[in-house]
Amino acid sequence: MNQSAVYDETLFSILKECKTLPNFLNIVFGFLKRRTDFYCLATDINSGVGLPEGWAEYFVKQEFFRWKSNDVDTSETVPTLEKPLSHSPANENTSSFTTSESYNGATYDNYTWSQTINDVNIVLKLPKHVSSKDLQVTILTQKIIVKMKKSNTNLLEGDLCQKIKHNDAIWSLDNHKLDIHLDKASEIWWDCLVTSEPKLDLSKLDCSRPFEELTEEAQAKIEELTWNQERKRMGLLTSEQLQLQQKLNQGLNAEGCPFKGIDPKTVIIN
Repeated sequence: MNQSAVYDETLFSILKECKTLPNFLNIVFGFLKRRTDFYCLATDINSGVGLPEGWAEYFVKQEFFRWKSNDVDTSETVPTLEKPLSHSPANENTSSFTTSESYNGATYDNYTWSQTINDVNIVLKLPKHVSSKDLQVTILTQKIIVKMKKSNTNLLEGDLCQKIKHNDAIWSLDNHKLDIHLDKASEIWWDCLVTSEPKLDLSKLDCSRPFEELTEEAQAKIEELTWNQERKRMGLLTSEQLQLQQKLNQGLNAEGCPFKGIDPKTVIIN
């Protein structure tokens, strides 16, 4: 069974109660607000609580494009190219891209890219009044080309750092920007988007993995920490304190114990 479908029945029952998609999404994001640190801003990129500014929006957008099935271009024809585009680093004062759009990637004058261990997202600035009909987007296993049809001008072109699943590529237009989502063919961190770019220092990337990709042991540990955090918030005993209380109860009820009969709940456990 597809892992993403495991919770279909539960989610569908919630959707029926909500009656509309906006209400359903309100419930989902309300849960994230109340029970997680999704909306908390991290004070540092290595902070264990919250997310850096813009990352929450990035993750939501990433999942939206992951499940979108329209606007896929799988053309296998590579048009004749002019000279390759230059990759000049963007001026931080003039860049119109957000921090989340270059998460684990880089920003240049007309585009930015980000990555996780499994996928890559590209955001490309477009001239005003440009529609999808004006663009030719060619995405191959290890090559990408974005050009204007009428002027034959390349907006982005080059050999990709590593291979991708080109048939799963998705692109769409939003607010004068072209968003492109690529699934990596293998789990590997990229040190550039296209090979003509300057190389990134991979040691400085955030190499954390999504929860669902962690081992069962790691997931169980995180769930235990989350449960304990919620218990503390409610003024209740944590899992470790409950175990201590159980051992204390066994000791107080043991034969010959001078404290037999004392209610273990009256004992303060730090």
